[in-house]
Formats: sequence, C-alpha cells, structure tokens
Amino acid sequence: MTSNETNKKVTIWTKGFTLVLIANICTSLAQFGVNTYVSTYMGYLGTGPVLTGVIAGLYFGVAFLMRPISGPAITVLNKKMLMIIVYSSGIVINLGYAFFPTTEIFVIMRVLHGVQLAFYGSLALTVAADSLPESKMASGLGVYGLSYIAAQAFGPTVAVFSRSIGERFMGERGGFMGIFLMAALLAAISVIPCIMLPNNKVSKADIASLGAWYKNIVAKEAIVPSTVAMLMAIGMVLFGTYLIPYGEWKNINNISLYFTVSAFITLIVRPIAGKLTDKYGSAKIFYPSVTLYMCAFIAVSYATDLKLIIVGAVCAAIGMSAAGPAVQVMVMQSVPPIRRGVASNTNFLGMDLGSFFGPTIAGVILARYDYTVMFRLAAIPIVIAMIVFALGWKAHLRQREYLQLKAVEQEEELVE
Repeated sequence: MTSNETNKKVTIWTKGFTLVLIANICTSLAQFGVNTYVSTYMGYLGTGPVLTGVIAGLYFGVAFLMRPISGPAITVLNKKMLMIIVYSSGIVINLGYAFFPTTEIFVIMRVLHGVQLAFYGSLALTVAADSLPESKMASGLGVYGLSYIAAQAFGPTVAVFSRSIGERFMGERGGFMGIFLMAALLAAISVIPCIMLPNNKVSKADIASLGAWYKNIVAKEAIVPSTVAMLMAIGMVLFGTYLIPYGEWKNINNISLYFTVSAFITLIVRPIAGKLTDKYGSAKIFYPSVTLYMCAFIAVSYATDLKLIIVGAVCAAIGMSAAGPAVQVMVMQSVPPIRRGVASNTNFLGMDLGSFFGPTIAGVILARYDYTVMFRLAAIPIVIAMIVFALGWKAHLRQREYLQLKAVEQEEELVE
C-alpha cells in the first residue's frame, strides 16, 4: 500500500482490516469468556490446584507445539479459506464443552482449542497487517489490539452474565453450559466476516522465494520482541485465569468490575498509544507503559477491597494498551511483508510459551503459598522483559533501516 499513500488520504479502515477486526472481536470474546472460568470449572469437576494449572496452561502449550505447522500453513495457504475453517472450529469446540461435562472430554476439547489458537491469532494478525498502510501500522495494530484487550475485559463479563442466566434455569451445571453456549454463538457470528474477506492469493513466485517449510516456522529477526511478548504474557494470563477465584478467596465482591474498567480505559488509550508509537517510536512508549503494567500486579496483590483492584485495572489497561502495539510493530517491521506470517507466528510462539508457563507456575505457587504471593511474583518477568527489550533495540533499528532501503531499491527497479 505504500505507493498509493501520497495520492489519497491514508486510512486504516480498509475492507480487509475492518472484517478481520469484527471476526477477531467475536472469537476473542468467546475465548476470554471461557478461559476466565477454566479454573472454576475444573473445581466444579473436582480437580486439584496443580492439575487445574496444568489444564489451564495446556491450551497454550498445545498451541505452542502446533506452531511449526500453523506458521508455514498461514504463509503459503489461502488465508481467507483458512480463516473460515479455523474460526468455524470454535463452534464445535464450545458445543463440546457445553454438552460433555467430564474432565476427560474437557481436556480433549482444550487440546482442540489449543490447535485453533495456534492458527487464529497469528493468522488474523497477518491479515490485519497486510490490510494496513505502512505509515499507519502502529495506529492500525493499536486499534486491532482492542479486539483482544476489550475482549479480555468484556469476555469475562459476558461469561458472568451467561452463567447467571444458565444457573437460573439449570443450577450450577446450567451456569457453565450457559458460558459455553454463548461462546459457541459468538464463534458462529465470527465466521460471517471471514466469508466476506477479500480473496488475496500469494503468487507461486513469492511462495517459492520463502524456501522450505521449516524455514517458515520462526523468524529470527522477530525473536527479541517475541521474547518480550512471552515475558509479558506470563503475567497477563494470570488476571484472566485467577482474578475471579482471587476475589472469592479475599471476599472481594464484584471483582469482575476489574475487566469492565480495564475495557473502558483500553478503548480510550489504545488508539492514542498507537498514534504515539507511529510518531515517537516503540522504545519511548514501551518503557513507561510496561512499568505501569508492572504496578498493576503489585496493586492487585495488596487489595482487600475494590479500590486497589480498580487501581490495578487502570494500570494494567494503560500499560498493556501502550506496550502491546509497540511490541507488535517491532515484530511486523522486522521482516519484509511476504514473511509477516512467519513473524506473526514467532510472536505468538512467545505468547503461547508465556501463557503456558504463567498458569502452570502459578499452580505450583498456589499449592505452596497463596494468590497474594502469586501476583507479586508476576512482576519479575516484566522486569526481565524491559532488559531484553533494551538489549535488542539497536539491532532492531539496523534491521528496519535495511528493509526500508531494500524496499526503496525494489520500487526503483519497478519504475525503471
């Protein structure tokens, strides 16, 4: 899109970007709504804290193991057809949760859900990035990130509402069924915009230039920002997985307001943060925002009522709303456009690892200590993320300059 940006007003609201945003909002609402109640549902089924942590992390662990398949597939296959298949699978998975209330079937469905996760996040991010003008990449990805952050905030609220409706008619079992049926409905709605996506095929010459499939699993240029994403995900997943049980443990009523406040702040901050990243660069935005994000864990760990929970929600929302686009832009700008699928896959590999280790380590901590210790220790990987970012920043700038020069040379060759 770079050649047209000087001839007309540049906007992020292309057809492809708008449709993938809608699809991702629906699917993410379903995902975060279900994930919020995994530990609670495991308790209902009678599992212990360590096994609950393992099962919660299994979803992300399977996604990680599937990345060697999903990355090359996203790069070479028809992205529209792949979107339709991947997003449709959510209907079957959530219906499986709803109608088969056993630990064994739940584990099987979590595995299938992990397979879906291996595709849908990086696939949607790639389609979104391909639909955006280069000069508006951070702004577009900032808005796109709302589909995750807002879903992380509103998904649990939708799940709470669905559970209350189900419990009214069928008791405790009906409450969980209500959550899963609502997730299945949202998954079905997400398929509609996928069907309407433009059908942009990759040329055989471009596919051939990518080399063998195993060269398209990880983009080494994107390893540093993806490692940062992994470290940030370790803590991020704890809010969705353990905040509601934490509220029950501390007798903090209406703790789900955390997600509502987080969504409201995110809707305001995320678009602004994307524009600031376009203007000032990732580094100037990342450090203050990730510091604020770290403060969220400390605030929540000391909470005895809703006051510090709300403070934590504000800190987490501002921090992640700003740091998220900064890291994603680094990932996408570290490779040429044809390899964005590989870079996106690398980013999600990091997030999968972090999301797997987060609840798994948390389960071990909870078996020996309590939720307070768990949330305080979650600040440690955030500090490490800042160190990794600092060590890789100069190398990223060199890589970006190289790609920009190469793009100019290719445009000059086309003109000649």
